[in-house]
Amino acid sequence: MNKTLVAVLGAGALLLAGCGSDDKSDVAASTTTVAPITTTKVVTKGEKFATQLKAYGIFPTADQLPLLIPAATGNCDSLVSMTIPDDQKFDKLTDLAVQLAKMQGTTWLQERVAAEAFIRASVEAYCPENAGLLPAR
Repeated sequence: MNKTLVAVLGAGALLLAGCGSDDKSDVAASTTTVAPITTTKVVTKGEKFATQLKAYGIFPTADQLPLLIPAATGNCDSLVSMTIPDDQKFDKLTDLAVQLAKMQGTTWLQERVAAEAFIRASVEAYCPENAGLLPAR
């Protein structure tokens, strides 16, 4: 009986020894908690443009917004490619926008304040790297 008890106790000790580990990475892995998954909505340039227009008091409908995007990206191209001093580019582009609006009959853009707001929203959404060409407000 003593031999049986020793054998059972020895086997039990071996089983318990096999359950644990002296490796610290095993301990760390078993006590690590998983961080909750979070999602961040990526705002598209179009959404940023719509938000900026609204911030400046221009409220296009969902049908009108896609029609404004080519002009907005064109503002970025024009602002950079103008061959006049940087501090004059915004004013010149605003003047051109007002003139084009009058020729096309786009009444809301014929006001200088609206044209400035449209150009600002364009730059802030589609070419923020050129924000330095915008005058301080």
